[in-house]
Amino acid sequence: MMIHKIRYFESKQLSEGVYLQDVVNDFLSKKGDSIIAVLPVLDNALLVHYKE
Repeated sequence: MMIHKIRYFESKQLSEGVYLQDVVNDFLSKKGDSIIAVLPVLDNALLVHYKE
C-alpha cells in the first residue's frame, strides 16, 4: 500500500547561500518516480506531493 505524503519546503528556513531550488531538486532526485506533484505556495515555498 502506498501512502500519500506532502513535504513542505520554505526558503526562509534555509541557511544563507542555500537555494530552495537546489534543496527541492535533491529531494526529487532521491524520490524519483514516487513524485506526484510540485506546487508553489506564495513566493518562497513549495509543496511536494509524493508516495511511499
